[in-house]
Amino acid sequence: MRESANDVSCLNSRAVIEYIRRSHPDQVNDLFAGLPCPWSKMPDLPGFLCDENNWIPSGLIVHLFQRAGEITGNNDVAFAIGYESILHREFSYWQKIFFKILSSPRILVRRANQLNIKLNSTKIVELIYDAPGRAVLRWHWREGVARSACLCAYNKGIYSALPTLIGRPPGRVEESVCAFKGAPYCEITLSWAALSSVRGWADRVFTRKSTLYNALQEIDTDKALLRQRFDEMNRMNLELTELNAELRQKVTMLKAINSATRTLVSVTDTHRVLEQTMAPIVDVFGFDRAMIMLVNETGTTLEYRFGVGESPEAMQRLRDYSIPLTRDQNLMVRVLKKKKPVLIRDVESAGLNPTNRILADFRPSSFIVCPLIADNRVIGILGADRRGDHKRLTTNDLEFVSIFANNIATAFLRARLDEQLKTSYVSAVRALVQAIEEKDPYTRGHSERVAAMVVQIAHVLGLPDAEIEYLRLGSILHDVGKIGIPESIVRSPKALSSAEMRIIQKHPLKGVEILQPIAFIKDHLHVVRNHHERWDGRGYPDGLAGNDIPLGAQIVAVADAFDAMTSSRPYRKGMPPRQAVREIRKNAGTQFSHRMAEAFERAFKTISSAVAQKGTE
Repeated sequence: MRESANDVSCLNSRAVIEYIRRSHPDQVNDLFAGLPCPWSKMPDLPGFLCDENNWIPSGLIVHLFQRAGEITGNNDVAFAIGYESILHREFSYWQKIFFKILSSPRILVRRANQLNIKLNSTKIVELIYDAPGRAVLRWHWREGVARSACLCAYNKGIYSALPTLIGRPPGRVEESVCAFKGAPYCEITLSWAALSSVRGWADRVFTRKSTLYNALQEIDTDKALLRQRFDEMNRMNLELTELNAELRQKVTMLKAINSATRTLVSVTDTHRVLEQTMAPIVDVFGFDRAMIMLVNETGTTLEYRFGVGESPEAMQRLRDYSIPLTRDQNLMVRVLKKKKPVLIRDVESAGLNPTNRILADFRPSSFIVCPLIADNRVIGILGADRRGDHKRLTTNDLEFVSIFANNIATAFLRARLDEQLKTSYVSAVRALVQAIEEKDPYTRGHSERVAAMVVQIAHVLGLPDAEIEYLRLGSILHDVGKIGIPESIVRSPKALSSAEMRIIQKHPLKGVEILQPIAFIKDHLHVVRNHHERWDGRGYPDGLAGNDIPLGAQIVAVADAFDAMTSSRPYRKGMPPRQAVREIRKNAGTQFSHRMAEAFERAFKTISSAVAQKGTE
């Protein structure tokens, strides 16, 4: 196939494809066999060739005509394709009115050149002669057009069908000269049945009237169809709006679940788990209230643990609320034991006990109760409700709350285990520290007093509660390394020698070795390691100076120094507290930072009560 310019509208290739679809529907793809690139590589070639806005080379249309002939076994198939392209073309009622009003093949033929320009640019149509029943035309083919008689046959089929546009029988086409047989052009004579003048006039009048009437009926039909489709579109838009709103709500809820889950991964405090997970149930899921009830340690009752959505005073009324697990008729107990969530859409019609404390006090209209399950253990229930008939709960709400309940249960159980593990570790090490201090009446209670002072200083400095808790634990354990120091040095009745000082100065590092395996305090061991560092860099064990000393270690250092100065030893009497405060102020800039000395003084009023208590022991 020789390529040429794109000189043929795809209106013509569509005529070939639609003809084969009607006559040989199983062989449409055979039309495209043997096509070169780029046509053979085009992903949707039929779609491209059926779009009349596209143009293709005349060589491609010739190829399609030839393939159509092979498929149908009809050598003159191009004529049939041209004829049926007019016969089967869909026209609007306005186009039909136009054709009927013309009511003359002569007028259609006169416009043939205009129609030809729209369909292709392969030829120029010259009207040689026309009369009421006959017309003579010449087709002058342009240079570069693919040479094939099928082009001529295709156009003859089109002109033969022109009279059918106005309800006349097809015309008869005779070719006297053919450009594809050596002539300079093709010349055809198109003839059609002519009407007498009277009959022609009557035909035009009645045909126009009938055509207009039919067109109006078609317009009414189309209007009704458009109205029906408009109503369907409105209904679909409403449904789509509702679905979009539901989808947005689900996305928002899933984001809340995802965000809360990410947060919970790092939370190891049971109270914070409840605080951070319960808020989205009200703020995002749109519940009015939510509460957590947990199985107690003995496994005998469900006890209220945390709630949101009401004022603190209102939720406080549930502080002592509990349900024995023997009360199988209670809905919450049933949910706990069956491990299945329950949705109550309408409280009034659900047959529930109206004297129930929660129903009587909070009067929900609908609510959900979900079991809290983690590691195949049911640890409690999550309840959430709404008030008002316009906000009744649905299965979507049940689905999301159930997902959230599982996350809460897992996070809570992990936090509870972490707390238990921390308590076990701290209790064990604390017992060791107390055992050491009990051997020396002069240091008894030292670690607890330092911890109390550290907490007060940390509050003055505005540290977060989580950090203060780690400082408190570190303070209690700060001298644990003395376990590895000979008792003769730890309980020496006199001032230590230089050699003994070098040994006692190893206790911070020994403390780190002891505490290193405890995972939860691993990142806070600087409190133990560096609580004997000095602001001027003359401390131990690392000789840190200034702000290189961790803040927590600076706090413990000043509290440790204060307790050491105010505690008596066999070789000296303890200082009065106010004198010790003056010593700390005096050593600001050398042993302590000015900031730490000022914070200690501000906290001293609170600390003094602890010191006073120490003096009564």
